[in-house]
Amino acid sequence: MFPSPVRVSRSWPGALALAFLPLMGGPASAAPRNVYAGTLQGAGEVVMELQAADDGTLTGRYFYRRHGVDIPLKGTERALFEPRPYHERTEAGLDPEGDAPAGRAAAWQGAFDADGYRGQWTDARTGKRRGFQLRRVAEYDPDALAPHSARAVTDAISGGMGSGIAFDATIDAEHAPYETLKLAGYAVPVGPDTGTAAVAYRMWRDPRTKFSYPRLSRHPDAKVMARINGLLEQRHWQMNLAALACKASVYTDGNPAAGTLGSYDEEAITVDWLSTALMTVTEAGSLYCGGAHPNNHFEPYTFDLLRGEYLDWNRVFDAYESDASGFRTESPTLLRIVDTARNALAQEDPAVSADGESMGGCADVWPSFLALGAQAPGMLSLSVSGVGHAMGGCLGPHAAVPFADLAPYLKPGGEAYLVVD
Repeated sequence: MFPSPVRVSRSWPGALALAFLPLMGGPASAAPRNVYAGTLQGAGEVVMELQAADDGTLTGRYFYRRHGVDIPLKGTERALFEPRPYHERTEAGLDPEGDAPAGRAAAWQGAFDADGYRGQWTDARTGKRRGFQLRRVAEYDPDALAPHSARAVTDAISGGMGSGIAFDATIDAEHAPYETLKLAGYAVPVGPDTGTAAVAYRMWRDPRTKFSYPRLSRHPDAKVMARINGLLEQRHWQMNLAALACKASVYTDGNPAAGTLGSYDEEAITVDWLSTALMTVTEAGSLYCGGAHPNNHFEPYTFDLLRGEYLDWNRVFDAYESDASGFRTESPTLLRIVDTARNALAQEDPAVSADGESMGGCADVWPSFLALGAQAPGMLSLSVSGVGHAMGGCLGPHAAVPFADLAPYLKPGGEAYLVVD
């Protein structure tokens, strides 16, 4: 029978061996999920995740390691079924949300025990059978990394699939073993080191999703470098999960982008500034996997290479403060810096008004949609980020302030962040 949850560490001796730690804390708020890993004869390595309902129904998913694309599963201990793609079911005149036998692609039939799940996989079309042997490698709380409810709404409107995990949560073997097995060890370095003798980065790529993300390859502080690379890897993993989720939607959605990478393979990811103190990485593109419109975005992220964390701009100058309701708002200092940059634009071009009309009206969205970053040759970049679809043309940098011009605003120690190596 389907084994009751046990909180033990197990290891799986394969291409990726991970030690899964027991989940600590009180009772889970939902039925736990069991994760299995092993081999489907003649097809390669697979990872499966299953969850049992009170009525004995099993639901879950599995992926082939070489692809990383989830295939849904539903059934009982006697048999689990995986569906044909959504468009095949609709073209056959079947209810795409139903579970008619004609809509099934394959069946998993076997036996569960304390160690795992083994049996035979059968192709519903050809009758071909393959043996499988899977070991149970983890059990975890399915709500541990649940996304915030507001995020699901945003994804539905703006054409993204999302990763299924909140951006402020860490993807790791303890809390998200299934996703960690999907991601860890697949990205490889591509291209040369870029930087100086003191600090440099190199791009890394997961061949299944085809886009690259940076990691530090050189920095004077090894501990800082490790912490920053952990943050960069998490960002890369979140994007990889979202891209693979779009491919997996071929089983659950009929939109034209289902089964694609959602344009993540066309994402522009750049390192706009790198010094021993700061690193700004920008993610920009137009993602789409269904919804009302594409998710056009320009998102700069700046990392503190002195402390090994995301940069708090208030360490450099008084950039943000809290309003009466406790929400972050732009400080008078930051507003003064923005106004000075607008005036500089007006002086450079007589046709430009001091209110930023040169920006095609985009100045109107500042400071609400203002994003800070750093860019070569040593400047504070002022960008538009996070605006709605109708104002997507405003996305991107519109002004820059030389580091030297920030001297009057710097807090004690702030100058350490504005070095030019």
